[in-house]
Amino acid sequence: MEKARSRSPALCLLLGAGLTLATVTRADSLIQGCFGCHGPEGISAAGSMPNIAGLNFRYFYAAMQAFRKDRRNGTIMGRIAKGYRTSQLQRMALYFGNRPWTGTRGEFDPEMAQRGSELHAQYCEKCHKQNGRFQDRETPPLAGQAKGYLLHQMSDYRIAATVMPQPPLMQERLEKLSDADLRALSEFYASNPEADAQAPPRSAADR
Repeated sequence: MEKARSRSPALCLLLGAGLTLATVTRADSLIQGCFGCHGPEGISAAGSMPNIAGLNFRYFYAAMQAFRKDRRNGTIMGRIAKGYRTSQLQRMALYFGNRPWTGTRGEFDPEMAQRGSELHAQYCEKCHKQNGRFQDRETPPLAGQAKGYLLHQMSDYRIAATVMPQPPLMQERLEKLSDADLRALSEFYASNPEADAQAPPRSAADR
């Protein structure tokens, strides 16, 4: 049998509010509604659609609220997020945040991925540690994420006037990268580096 996972403080906040892991299941129609775009269990098979299974609970919830309040660009997510109540967003965050992050290994160009690896080490590893597998409540995982989605996001965030401004260090480094550099980085992350390596546990404060 699968061993029970330890519960993070963020999850315990919801449990204290009356939500339990048993009340948020795969059969929940709210959860099922996400599978149509993001894939079964939130693991996407589409190159332009992000994986959401295993995203840090706090990051997931903050992202949905940003879509809901037009503080984050999206094709249709802004309209979708506005249709949910806060309690529903919490349930979604509870479900997907309790999944393990594995990402997927999409098709990638080995030569470009190697170039992306070098760029990651120079520009990104300081914050996006473990070759992009690290995550906390402010930092999403990159390794194993859909490359089309990542390329679009990085291109968007490179523009300082974007609806969702990035931390100064990230903005500064993105502005130094060309379109070709961003493509190389997206190929690198699509290769899902260190997918078989067990990431060290996140600190409780960041869960």
